[in-house]
Amino acid sequence: MQFPVCSSAHSSCFGPQIFCSVRLRGRQVPRALGHSVSTRTLVGVNHSRKHSSPFSLYARGVRAAAPSTSMEDEQWLTFPFLSASGKRLMEECADIIAKELGSSLELTRTPADVRHFKNPQGNGEGSVTLRSGKQGSPIDFVLGSWLHCALPFGVLNIATLVGMNSLETDAPHLLFEFIQPGPNSLVVVLDLLPRKNLVFDGEYLKRFYEDTALESIRQELQKTPGAQRYDPPTLYIRCLTSPTCIMYKVEGSSEQGQNSLDQIIENSVSPAAKGVINVWLESVFKLGKKVHDADAEILLGLDTVIKTKGVEVDLSSNMPRLFGQEIADRVVQAFRRGE
Repeated sequence: MQFPVCSSAHSSCFGPQIFCSVRLRGRQVPRALGHSVSTRTLVGVNHSRKHSSPFSLYARGVRAAAPSTSMEDEQWLTFPFLSASGKRLMEECADIIAKELGSSLELTRTPADVRHFKNPQGNGEGSVTLRSGKQGSPIDFVLGSWLHCALPFGVLNIATLVGMNSLETDAPHLLFEFIQPGPNSLVVVLDLLPRKNLVFDGEYLKRFYEDTALESIRQELQKTPGAQRYDPPTLYIRCLTSPTCIMYKVEGSSEQGQNSLDQIIENSVSPAAKGVINVWLESVFKLGKKVHDADAEILLGLDTVIKTKGVEVDLSSNMPRLFGQEIADRVVQAFRRGE
């Protein structure tokens, strides 16, 4: 979910910081907050159609907060602490998702104290925003989050975008995590998370991975100067990702120029991120097929595992270390209500 530093960073990434366990200069850093929240923490928004998930059942009877109607809805996500190039990239990606999915999404119902919170020590703040899919939409929810913490050994910034699909489509989920542990270091996790076993289902592998641009995007980013393959220490996370998953750590030059981190983000990371998001959107609206009853329980089971792993294990146990139990409970409960 982050942290030179990147060369020694150990982070498990998934969804808004969901897989975030890192080492900065050899020191263990608490897992990042709720970016991970994104895919795991969002409990049940749209899965309750023919097949209701435990989370959807839990959410019934709970009154959600009134949808926001402020100017924030025109730009539903901002990333205030990233570098200029990182901020531009993440906000452009969030805007693409909001624009392309506009008619499929509700306005955000995330409470204001979840969309922005600070820890009591004053050295950390974060934001988690969720927009659920409308009834009948192929989108369960999209989530955006960011985390900013000033730690004794450096400043950690994590930004996450997650797109979870409903049972209206069998298309993979979107995961994009952008982790900056320092001014010249970056970890990028970018993937379409498969919802079927790619070994047993060759048609699914071909439809979403072999016949799309995902592998060429990965290979192109791999050529980036200073890019090294990043392997999360948690094997579980590696099992969730696809063969075309982009997991790289990048060290940019401290000097301005072609190999500076800003230039690498602009020239390499940005095209890759937008390319993967475009493939995801095409997968949702063109390549995906409606889930039949025979497959629904299997897909729902996997989707539920992804969510609960993030909320119950990752978020609930690690967020309190940075933000305290009260804030952690507030964020988790908001997501359990599907806000």
